[in-house]
Amino acid sequence: MATSDAEVRAKVDSVRVWYHRIPLRPEIVTPGINDPAQTLRHLDIPDDCRGLRVLDLGARDGYFSFELERRGAEVVAVDYVPADQTGFATVAEILGSQVRYQQANIYSLDPAAIGTFDIVLFLGLLYHLPDPLRAIEIVRSLCHGQLCLETHSIDKGVLLPNGTKKALQELSPLLLDVPLMQFYPGRTLSGDPTNYWGPNLSCLVGMLEECRFRVKSHTLTADRAIVNAEAVEDREREYLLKLARGLRDRA
Repeated sequence: MATSDAEVRAKVDSVRVWYHRIPLRPEIVTPGINDPAQTLRHLDIPDDCRGLRVLDLGARDGYFSFELERRGAEVVAVDYVPADQTGFATVAEILGSQVRYQQANIYSLDPAAIGTFDIVLFLGLLYHLPDPLRAIEIVRSLCHGQLCLETHSIDKGVLLPNGTKKALQELSPLLLDVPLMQFYPGRTLSGDPTNYWGPNLSCLVGMLEECRFRVKSHTLTADRAIVNAEAVEDREREYLLKLARGLRDRA
């Protein structure tokens, strides 16, 4: 565990690429391109998380993992790369964190192995996944409480063939209430081949409801959507999704 500011700065400088801006000391913040505090203020997370078990999917440098640990939660962080390939391991060392890090792909997560959680953070990940509905199904199997989801959305910017963007409202006000999702083949969106899908808010709410979540609140900011939802029981929807994937015989 680093003790002096000089040691902390040296450890921060040793990380090749930072994504999150994480305050470590009064005068030391990691040089990430993303300020997650702006997202945090839209998330319905209690100040006191003692006694709560939290899953942070796509944790990256770990801003949200460490913040919820600071609030008293037991946190499991998941990402598909080793912790030392992002800033996660460095921040954990500096903070003396006890967050448990698991290198895994979301599609391989199983509640029988990892357990279930009071709060699941599903932030900045959905649009990178080739099968978003299946991912939400898996998240539901891991969540018995609250879901906080943040993702790229197209409500304020549909990508047009000429490379420009136009808000759904401008294309047609009727489209805002139609569940739509734009597919980004190849490197269509921002030159990133891991960008697959851009749902509108109506589609996002519909997918969450289909997977047995009830949306409590939502916010649109530029090209992002932030949703707070809670897990609910719906045996018919559960049955139909399993039936669709060949996991149940038709009644």
